[in-house]
Amino acid sequence: MAEKDPLIEVNRRAMEFIWNKVPKEVKNGVEYVTYVATDIPFLYYSGLVDTVRFTRAEWEKAFEDCRGEDGRYWISHEKMLWLGRFRYCKVVNEPFDPLKMRTGKYSVDRLWNVFEKSIIPSCSLPPEFMKNVFDQMFRQQKSLKKLIQKDIEAAKEKSGKEVEGINVDDILQPATEKVGNEVFVELSKEHLERLKQTLDTYPSPRRKLEMSVQETRLNRLQQLSDIAKNPQKSTFEAGKDFRETTKKSLKDMLVKASENATAGRKPTGEVLDVKSLQNKRPTKF
Repeated sequence: MAEKDPLIEVNRRAMEFIWNKVPKEVKNGVEYVTYVATDIPFLYYSGLVDTVRFTRAEWEKAFEDCRGEDGRYWISHEKMLWLGRFRYCKVVNEPFDPLKMRTGKYSVDRLWNVFEKSIIPSCSLPPEFMKNVFDQMFRQQKSLKKLIQKDIEAAKEKSGKEVEGINVDDILQPATEKVGNEVFVELSKEHLERLKQTLDTYPSPRRKLEMSVQETRLNRLQQLSDIAKNPQKSTFEAGKDFRETTKKSLKDMLVKASENATAGRKPTGEVLDVKSLQNKRPTKF
């Protein structure tokens, strides 16, 4: 008897839930969930996949045997359960909010600790780039404006074209102060607002997941509050498709977040709907 894959078994309930909720097509008497080519990388970056454990190449390779003659990917029930081995199923924390940081002075080492544990994991920009920028601004105390201006001029000289989309005047670099042998960084409210804007503009897959789970939780709390205020009011609305209403209220896809990391990582019902997000998917990667 073949040994069961523990990753598939841990995620079986969640993948069954996804299978039951997602629209399907029938081919030769068999039900399939279908995806187009751009859906595959979109799913990888949306929060479904454990991107620390699996690379995008590994995720895309898993779909090679599902590609049909029409160019679409036909996912059977068995294949959907198997894909559960890639699913992120750890505890989903609240998204990091820079605005909750205090304003004032931070030692460079203390600020780096925040970058390493909270900011870099929340951002899709390469960790090496983030560390390099941090080191040059705060450890070497160089001007970020001058560094970026130098890069822009080098790129312009190489290509012979103007570099668009970057305005060095928009860069807001915190001031540094050396006290004895230690350097301190002064963070203002505006610095923290700019940092949040950066994370919202370049969210990592994990931050996307955290934000979506938070939105789902807040929506559910609002629904419970509305029911408490109007206990006798029916939630049925004439003319609405029950399946579509359910789909929107549950946000049917991606992940059920565990609340207890020691409880076998069982899903608790937090779900996000990738199918409903597909209209927003990018067309190029």
